[in-house]
Amino acid sequence: MPSVVIGNREMNYLDIGEGFPLLFGHSYLWDSRMWGPQIELLSQYFRCIVPDLWSHGASEPLTEGDLSIDQLAEDHHQLMQHLDIDRYSVLGISVGAMWAARLTMKYPAEVASLTMIGSSLSEEAPERAEDYFELLNIVKQMNEVPPAVIDAVVKIFFCPETQERHPALVETFRFDLMFLLPEQIQGIVAMGEQIFQRESLLDQAAEIRCPTLILAGENDMSRPVSDSAAIHEQINGSQFAIIERAGHMLTLEQADEVNRLLVKFLTAIDGVRLPPGEQILV
Repeated sequence: MPSVVIGNREMNYLDIGEGFPLLFGHSYLWDSRMWGPQIELLSQYFRCIVPDLWSHGASEPLTEGDLSIDQLAEDHHQLMQHLDIDRYSVLGISVGAMWAARLTMKYPAEVASLTMIGSSLSEEAPERAEDYFELLNIVKQMNEVPPAVIDAVVKIFFCPETQERHPALVETFRFDLMFLLPEQIQGIVAMGEQIFQRESLLDQAAEIRCPTLILAGENDMSRPVSDSAAIHEQINGSQFAIIERAGHMLTLEQADEVNRLLVKFLTAIDGVRLPPGEQILV
């Protein structure tokens, strides 16, 4: 993977395909691989830039300092500046969609379109924040992700149908959590502590003027449909769809349906659409 130094830290990213650039933001506790089904399709028609968050995947662990949504937006803007890309679309899931929305607000001239998947722009609901901090405290004290925490996180990320029908997907995620390095765990905890104490950006969402697609998993426990619906209400002209039989990881749980909606959305945007006569087969 290529890398770039941002704030004296090394961020790793995938750079696949040619065409109009797409910048992807993955979920907390995952890495660029969670976009696999989308990259496999879209990289045939677009240039896909898929970075790993700090402390995730191959990017450098960052255990202190500013890990806020605003700073993550700025870090990814610097990545695109490094690549000399001044016009692109952004696709984010979960925390990736949070910083993607903030980036869109800060640099509206750069962002051609925004896709937000399974996310929220509100502050963390108190009952969810309490649960998340309880899990973070256990991980912080043990400096590992114990089986009980992994079980809890799996239930948060995957709907029961996915756990039953796609056990290999769930077991791969379990394996990755089990073998996180101690420095990665420290960085992930530090990031989580800031993300789950974030301030609401919902009132600022009306500043987003570019074409926007919002997708929500029908059975998402982490970011319920109501969170996405609230964003949809704030962004004038945004498109909104609920993905059935999906939890928080709908890009993997219902990849075909997500891909269909992404293609329909992206290919209708001026400046992003494909050359005349070319089609994406989904």
